[in-house]
Amino acid sequence: MQHGARISWRGRGALVLALAGVIALGGCGEEGSSDADEATDPSSATTSASVDVPANAPQCADIWYDGGELPRVYRGCVDDEGAYVERDFIGCSSGQRLVLFDDRFYAFEGGTVFDVGSPLEDSDDYRSVTRRCAA
Repeated sequence: MQHGARISWRGRGALVLALAGVIALGGCGEEGSSDADEATDPSSATTSASVDVPANAPQCADIWYDGGELPRVYRGCVDDEGAYVERDFIGCSSGQRLVLFDDRFYAFEGGTVFDVGSPLEDSDDYRSVTRRCAA
């Protein structure tokens, strides 16, 4: 080893700390997805019996039907099995939220519920709404 290539104990400690930080941050990749990421993925709605059901959570069937009205403040609903389904939404450029449910329903918060009767991505109406939402 040449004289200039030695690393002091202090330098080694800093190197070890830097490597530990890189390793710790490396595990953060996909698991820590943001609301925006989840909002664009219709399969990201969380359905879980382990999620605490808020006391005032509505039944999904009472909200999600064609022509129904999505509450202006909507966080989720309770499905037929008693599991809480958290809100799945797409954030629009206007600041509105386009809420999705069961890969066949969509509505803006406080607006009319639309049932496309098939997967959302197969609906021309839904695709048109999402294009306007993103514009």
